[in-house]
Amino acid sequence: MDEKEAKVASRAWGLCPLGEVPGVDSVTYGIVTPGPHQPAGVPLLQAGDIAGGVVDQSNPRMIDAAVHRRHQRTSLVAGDLVVVLVGRIGDAAVVGAEQHGWNAARSVGVVRFTEAGQQNGIGTWLKWWLKTPEARARCLESSAGSAHSTLTIATLTQLPVPMLPLDLRTRLLGTMRLIERRMMLNTRIAACALELADAHFARCLEEHKDSTRPVAAIGDVGEVVGGMRRSDVFEGGFPVAWAAPAEVLRHRLAHLDRTDQTTWAPRHAVCAAGTILVAPRPGGVETVVSRIPLVPGRGTLAVRIEREADRMWLLHELRSRSKELVSTAQGQQGREMSRKAFTRFTVSWPDSSHVREAFARVAAPLHERADVALDENRVFEELITTELTRMAEQSKGRR
Repeated sequence: MDEKEAKVASRAWGLCPLGEVPGVDSVTYGIVTPGPHQPAGVPLLQAGDIAGGVVDQSNPRMIDAAVHRRHQRTSLVAGDLVVVLVGRIGDAAVVGAEQHGWNAARSVGVVRFTEAGQQNGIGTWLKWWLKTPEARARCLESSAGSAHSTLTIATLTQLPVPMLPLDLRTRLLGTMRLIERRMMLNTRIAACALELADAHFARCLEEHKDSTRPVAAIGDVGEVVGGMRRSDVFEGGFPVAWAAPAEVLRHRLAHLDRTDQTTWAPRHAVCAAGTILVAPRPGGVETVVSRIPLVPGRGTLAVRIEREADRMWLLHELRSRSKELVSTAQGQQGREMSRKAFTRFTVSWPDSSHVREAFARVAAPLHERADVALDENRVFEELITTELTRMAEQSKGRR
């Protein structure tokens, strides 16, 4: 065993900067100027593709192969840790075999490991440490005063990381891996529940062609609310969750239950739990329903709708019309929703409310099952981060 391997397998307690953690080989960031989208190119991992501790590879941007070859230092290798540097700073995921050979954008940090670091699960250790309140607070401190949350490579490299004796670390890593597998299963359960609800909606449309033929403008079935910029403290306002378009886009399981940022707003601007939110993405519009009171961010639209049956019908109608809804986006590359166009957009709306109520009786329990699975994931995440925080305090006391 050489010196580097010995440090990774150390039985001592310690606290060291991330860039000096035994097993870390390099820390860098991705391509600054990747060029235009190339359909037949190489996938480019962007900050928005990292969510919930995993890489979403459903719709990656593609770059020219020549650009990729010029940036081999960030050509991703299975086992790399990729970290969000802009926006939801600190969110991280371990690169899988499916993303081997991709490249990374400037908004993504890439942490590469030695063979010993890979074998001892240092990537998984760092990914979970970055989820802890202490790590998140330190990351946010570095971006204080910036218009957008940003994490520099220098700050990431200097982030203090607790290192436990090998036996304790191995035991906790085993628990992390078991929990990750369960979380993946829960995520799949939630996705399947919503897919079943979508399929039932399509069946309802087919079975009730005559009664669903009538259409209605979205503005006639609910109140469309425009997004607003984040605001600092002001008299008459209070802090509330703020949902930027990126929040909607990363909650693709249709339920938005937390946001990374808050804003100050008057009470009349707050949308209650159960509000439908829409935000544009390349080639479509993402639709989710909130589980918490919030204020929609600039570029996002909200639809307030009182009856659950009506809300459930509209949610699945909008999910089924994602590509058509692109016509309601505006601005450079269609990155903002047009309130006027969206309000006038017509949707199928059965003459009889019984059709919507019958659909909701089937769809609502499926949404509830998805909620249960996702709630369990949040409990698991809190369990691991709490234990890591406790062990970090213990590590400091032993220095």
